[in-house]
Amino acid sequence: MKLQKGFTLIELMIVIAIIGILASVAIPQYKTYTTRAKTSPELVGGVRPLQLALAEYAASELALPTTATQLVQWQPGEVNNCLGLVKNVAYTYTSATAGVITATTYTTGDTPAAGCEGAGAADNVELSNKTLIINVTANTNGAVFFAVDTASTVPAKYFPKIGG
Repeated sequence: MKLQKGFTLIELMIVIAIIGILASVAIPQYKTYTTRAKTSPELVGGVRPLQLALAEYAASELALPTTATQLVQWQPGEVNNCLGLVKNVAYTYTSATAGVITATTYTTGDTPAAGCEGAGAADNVELSNKTLIINVTANTNGAVFFAVDTASTVPAKYFPKIGG
């Protein structure tokens, strides 16, 4: 009887096939993960000042503001904020207990305002010219809650954690 040393060709081919299958699943997931890790802080950073201003206003007035001009702590527009991939952030009043925050991303070829180094379109075209919609709800005690709306044109896999 002959003693076998090493692996047979079929065993090596099975191992290579398994590694190939794992890589075909892992590489796209890794690309999504790295894009989300890079863009999520910019999306959150773009809307966070407005979230904080809304929360402060609602805590003192026990309702949401009817216009963005009532928010003295927040200045609308890209010129004042230089928001990375976020071109503009806007607030729309719906009722005393509901509103909407809308963040729009740059389109490829858009030119940011002067002095906004680092602002501009995302490297990933899936995030170019997209809208992130955040629903704002408040209760009569001044507590405010935020939730990303699924009607957003930003792909769901890139939704930031906005929560409450």
